Amino acid sequence: MSTKPTGPLVLYVDDERPNRIVFEQSLGMEFNIKVCSDGKSAISVLETEDVAVLITDMRMPEMTGDQLLRIVKERWPGTIRAVITAYSDIEPILESINEGLVARYIVKPWQRDELIQLLRWGTEAWTFGKESAALQRRLLETERLATLGSIAGAVVHDLNQPLAGLVINSDRLLQIAEAAEPLKQLLAGKHLDREDRERVDELSQELAELSRDLHENAVHLRAVTQSLAQFLYHRPAEPTAAPPATDPLPLVRNAIAVCHDIAVRAQGSIAYDGPRSLPKVRMPATELTQVLINLVSNAAQAVLATGQSERRVDVVVHSDAQLVIFEIRDQGVGMSPEVLGRVGTPFFTTRKEGIGLGLAQVQRLVGKSGGSFRIDSTLGRGTTVTFTLPIAQT
Repeated sequence: MSTKPTGPLVLYVDDERPNRIVFEQSLGMEFNIKVCSDGKSAISVLETEDVAVLITDMRMPEMTGDQLLRIVKERWPGTIRAVITAYSDIEPILESINEGLVARYIVKPWQRDELIQLLRWGTEAWTFGKESAALQRRLLETERLATLGSIAGAVVHDLNQPLAGLVINSDRLLQIAEAAEPLKQLLAGKHLDREDRERVDELSQELAELSRDLHENAVHLRAVTQSLAQFLYHRPAEPTAAPPATDPLPLVRNAIAVCHDIAVRAQGSIAYDGPRSLPKVRMPATELTQVLINLVSNAAQAVLATGQSERRVDVVVHSDAQLVIFEIRDQGVGMSPEVLGRVGTPFFTTRKEGIGLGLAQVQRLVGKSGGSFRIDSTLGRGTTVTFTLPIAQT
């Protein structure tokens, strides 16, 4: 007959009963666990028992996770605090980390191994705190900095693709800029040889598109860095008079242009399949750019990984009365059911050069805007990523 563990107490707070049952059944044989359905009940436990680790959901009625964490930090500062949350809740969690309300967060759907590691670390840090509060503070600060480092990693990930687009387009711009001198000669009425005429033709055909892509990438980079500055320096975001309404089509074309170099290296292609105009969506342009570049880049990388030529990435977009539906289909390497079950988990990646933050970021941004996200994949055949966004009300 098994007995309940008697080690340091772990308190889990979640207003959804199925979540509490799964948490307790999954971890109750290894840790001393109590569960509560709301913040008021959790405070009652804290008032009567010595709680080592508090893990709370953020979205709860009456008392939110953020409110509970603030009370616990003030009244029971030695309790190790963490959060389990959905992707769309990340913004308040980042604020909580920056303010020292929590040391770590776990994104739903959680992995058992990940939670075990968190609880072992948390109970050990709490035990150290019993012997030395200063040591516990140093442990928590180290953990907070590591978490902030992972956030910085996500930002670096989001900057890489538009930076690559800037480099590629600026290199091409330098090449066609060589047509400037022949263009001056042409304007002066001089005869141009065939090579110079080709350069002038390239300039006239590509300059507008290159300039537009360079501008869009630069605007995207500025928006990402401004967002990071708001978080790091507690600068409030500029108030907006109306919800975002973004035309997705230019951003789809920009994502294809940014990832074009990967497709060229794969001897494949990326193409848009959809109408010439689309309804505006309820997502800021910077965030939709991040989503599209991440997904199109992943698809192109999957095609490149096959080592075969003439494989395609299709960006298929259509709409109904309420949603714009995006499908990024690739003829790449595909994923096994095991990999598909973990893809999107922060820091899980199948690429040596990857850091495992792109899809986690995509799911967060889509969820925050009220959309849905799904991945279908077959090993050896390819992957289709589908996400939806609500149509903006105009």
